[in-house]
Amino acid sequence: MLRALVLLLLVANVALWAYSEGHLATLGLAPSDPREPHRLAAQVAPEALVVLNATRPTPETPEASEVPPAPAPPGPAGVGAGPAILPATCWQATGMPRSQEILVRAALENMDGLDGRWSLVEELVPARWIIYLGPYPSNAALQQQRTELRWANVDHREVVVPNLSPGLALGTYSTQEAARGALADVTRQGVSGARVVQERPVTALYTLKLEGVTDTQRRQIEAMGILRDSPLQRCP
Repeated sequence: MLRALVLLLLVANVALWAYSEGHLATLGLAPSDPREPHRLAAQVAPEALVVLNATRPTPETPEASEVPPAPAPPGPAGVGAGPAILPATCWQATGMPRSQEILVRAALENMDGLDGRWSLVEELVPARWIIYLGPYPSNAALQQQRTELRWANVDHREVVVPNLSPGLALGTYSTQEAARGALADVTRQGVSGARVVQERPVTALYTLKLEGVTDTQRRQIEAMGILRDSPLQRCP
């Protein structure tokens, strides 16, 4: 009797195990599936749903946080910035005599911030000879002589050299020999009293060149009064 009971319990356990594992499904005996796979298969994918009239977020550019902001455009000069630095320029003053060259050299050697930025270049101007009439005792006598020369169709100009003024030059030449040869032609034209004189000896003139100076430095040099009749001009 006990053996039959044990055998019955064993058969019941095997049947229960086969039922719970779905081995008896072919006989129509199967437990309900708690996972409900048929419902999962019929479920709508939530990520595929689209809500109508919803505000769509603006897509961000990949790695936008790593892109540095563009620099702000420079503002007008003098607004939100330091003092404007003017560009350095080149200036020169020509035709300085020896006396002025000495004055300019002494002034610029003692000026701060100009080391290596200035130079004085010497240029020898050749002597000049003229066929000369004068000097006349008055300006009226000078004008009378000019009228006579115009009537004779003789070219002439007024001489402004101190020791020859008021006077007239009937021709300008680089050598004394050339001037003497031209004097004979003037004499044949009926001009009397003309002679050959030296209007200018060989002369040393100087050019001041300022390279890489600012407008402030240029104004300081001009304010010194050392340039006289040789104003600064831009270098060619």
